[in-house]
Amino acid sequence: MATITKSIGTNSRDYSTISAWEADLSDASIYSNGDDAVGEMYADSTFTGNTVTINGGTSIGGSAGQNLNSVKLSVHSDSRHDGTAESGALLKPTSGSGHNVGIIAVARDDFTIEWLDISMDSLDSTNTNSCIRLNSGVGNCTIRNMLIHDKGGNPGSSGPVGIHGTVAAGTSDNWYFLNNIIYSLIETSNDSSSGINCRAFQGNIYIYNNTIYLIKSNGGSKDAVGIRCANDANTTANIKNNIVAGLDGADRNHGYKIDNGSATLNSATNLSDNSVDAADDAEDFGRNANDSTALINKTLSDIAFVSTTAGSEDLHITADSVCVDAGTDLGTAGGSQIDINGRDRDASADTWDIGAHEFVADADTTASAFLLFIDV
Repeated sequence: MATITKSIGTNSRDYSTISAWEADLSDASIYSNGDDAVGEMYADSTFTGNTVTINGGTSIGGSAGQNLNSVKLSVHSDSRHDGTAESGALLKPTSGSGHNVGIIAVARDDFTIEWLDISMDSLDSTNTNSCIRLNSGVGNCTIRNMLIHDKGGNPGSSGPVGIHGTVAAGTSDNWYFLNNIIYSLIETSNDSSSGINCRAFQGNIYIYNNTIYLIKSNGGSKDAVGIRCANDANTTANIKNNIVAGLDGADRNHGYKIDNGSATLNSATNLSDNSVDAADDAEDFGRNANDSTALINKTLSDIAFVSTTAGSEDLHITADSVCVDAGTDLGTAGGSQIDINGRDRDASADTWDIGAHEFVADADTTASAFLLFIDV
C-alpha cells in the first residue's frame, strides 16, 4: 500500500487537467489495490474544465469494489489560496456543466477535496447550478479549506448551491465540511439558493468552522439557505463554529435548518446575523433547539469581515469581530483544526474563533527604546 501523488498543471506536470488525472485512477499500471491516490494541483494557469466526476479507482487488479483505499484532490502548498479569490490554484470554468451535474461531482467512497478555489463568475448565463455535488456512490468524504463563490443568474429549474448532497448514503458514513468559505450565490429568476444543502444524507455530518455569506433567492416562496441537512431521522448533524450572514430570501432566510425533528443535532457556538429568520437562526435550527451558546441577530459590523465589497470580498475576520475567541475547541476531527490560511489551531494552542478564519494579531515588533546617558 502506497501513496501515489500526481501533479496537475501546465508547467511540465503529470496531467494538464483534473479530468485527465481522474481518468487514470483505475489504471493498474499506475496504482495497486489499497493505494491512496493524490492529485496535487498547481497554480500554473487557470483551470477551465466545466465538470469532472470522481468515481475512479474501482477496478484496480480487476476485482470489484473500491480498490483504491482513498482519493484526494488537493493543491500543492506553494499554490494554495490565501483565503481570498483567485490567489491560488483556480478552477474557473468557461462553459456550463449542465443542470444538477456539478463542476466537481463525487461518486466514490473515501474522497477528499481541499484548498481549491472554484469560481463560477463566468457561468451566470449558463445552467450550472451545483459547484460540488455528492452523487450516488459517494460514501465517506471530506470537503475542506475551499473557496466557492460568485454564481449569479438563472441556472434552470433549481438555484445555485455551493455544496450539494443529493444522496442518503449509509447511516455509518461520515461527511466532513470544514473551514470552507462560500459566498455570493445569487439566483435572479424564481428559485432558491443554498450555501450547504445535504438534506437527503442519513449518516454523520460534521459542518465545522465554515463561513457563508450573501446567499440570495428570487421569486415567490423561494428560500435563501445557509446550512440545511437532516431530512432523515437517522442523521446525526454536528454543526459548530459556523458563520451564516447576508441571506436575502424572497420568502424565508434559513440560516440553519434541520428538516427532521427526530434527527440528532449537536450544535455549539454558531453565528447568524440579523438577516436570518428567528426560527431558523443559530439558536433554533428550525426546531426550537434553544442552543444557548449561539450568537444570533448580529450585524455585519459585529462580524467585522475585512471586506464585503462586491468583486473584492475578503471574509477573513478582524480584531473587532465578535467571532474572535468565541468558538468551541473541536480538536483535530477530519482536519478541522486547520483554518482557511493553513493555521493549525490545535498545535498553536489557539482559543478557537467562529468561522473559517482564525484571527491572529500581528506580532508587536516595536521595541522599546533604551537610552543610556553618560555623564562626562
